[in-house]
Amino acid sequence: MARLVADSPWLIQQMAGIVTLFKEYTEEVIVRFNPADANAAALAQKVIHDSDQLTDEEKCFAHFWSGYFYAYANGAA
Repeated sequence: MARLVADSPWLIQQMAGIVTLFKEYTEEVIVRFNPADANAAALAQKVIHDSDQLTDEEKCFAHFWSGYFYAYANGAA
């Protein structure tokens, strides 16, 4: 699990093969995706890009971590 930036309420984690970007202490989810599926990962990137709930800095780290989970799931890491 990773916090997107210091003092951000947004966390990203992979559990049971699914990556979830969510708000801490709530059930609010921005996106969930299977990182082993390239299409699902690409759609998640679009959702992150279009989100009005994340700052630009949070989006940057959400993209980074999404890519990390995708690479790891596909044997590139």
